Amino acid sequence: MLSILLPAARRSGPGEDAQAVWGDLRVALASVAAYAPGVDVVVGWSGAEEPRDLPPNPAVRLLRQADGITTGSEAWNWCAQQTEADELLILGDDCVLHPDSLRLLQEDAALIAREAPSVKVGFLGARSNYVKGPQNVRAANKGTIRGVQFTSEARIVQAEMIVPVAALVRHDVFDATGGFPPTNWFADDLVCWDLARRGYSHFVSRAYVHHVGQRATGQGRSSEVLYREGIEWLRRHRPDFLEEKLDVDA
Repeated sequence: MLSILLPAARRSGPGEDAQAVWGDLRVALASVAAYAPGVDVVVGWSGAEEPRDLPPNPAVRLLRQADGITTGSEAWNWCAQQTEADELLILGDDCVLHPDSLRLLQEDAALIAREAPSVKVGFLGARSNYVKGPQNVRAANKGTIRGVQFTSEARIVQAEMIVPVAALVRHDVFDATGGFPPTNWFADDLVCWDLARRGYSHFVSRAYVHHVGQRATGQGRSSEVLYREGIEWLRRHRPDFLEEKLDVDA
């Protein structure tokens, strides 16, 4: 069984319609209804008003996030606790599935299991337009342009870490490290690193999703502020990662 985890936190500004902030969520859910029909969807929302006028989908469970959640990482962890599904598709609320996104993710997971049964798979992440590293469709990944795509986009690529704009992971693997650490920045880097130290490998799928990017992270704080806050969190809680992977003094 598969569950799609889709946390959404939005705060309306002065004079802004409290329902207008859910536009990204409506678009994301429209793509889920169209391209992943029948799949269980856990929408964990946080905001001034419960989202209304969502695309019809009987598989969606609209749940208010528990009190005390302040980061997207904690929200994803909470959503994961609401399902006993074997597999999780972690999806950003500002992402849009393509018609074949879920199919390719699942086919690639099956292919890895078949061709490399001894490999412990961590995260299998989709490519996107707004994401860092080898998941970015602008990354050649040792391929060449053929038509409108790099030839490498038709291959599965191993990567040190995966950004979960859309990422498939087994529930038990996600739970192995306790999910994402409670920080906005570096949570994905850290969970991938921790899993890698436990013998797991991460991969970039042939699948693609559109990602608007940084629509809710940190509730309006700038990238510079989020970076500084992330570094300070690592200094306090994970100096080992800070020194080894970021080459920053703890």
